[in-house]
Amino acid sequence: MIRIKIKNHREIVRKERSRLVSALAPFFVDVEQRVEEEIVKQIEQVFKTRGIEADFEIVFDREDKA
Repeated sequence: MIRIKIKNHREIVRKERSRLVSALAPFFVDVEQRVEEEIVKQIEQVFKTRGIEADFEIVFDREDKA
């Protein structure tokens, strides 16, 4: 099992979107989850092009959500 924890999700959003959107986004969407979903999509695409079959799951750390 490979588990990846994204530690700089807000920084990634700032780089990918404007500052205003990154400041307001947490009020409308779970930014960390959204970043993780996008990263999983990219990893899935790489695996698919190489013929690797895998299941992906985003697991939330209860300590992080507290």
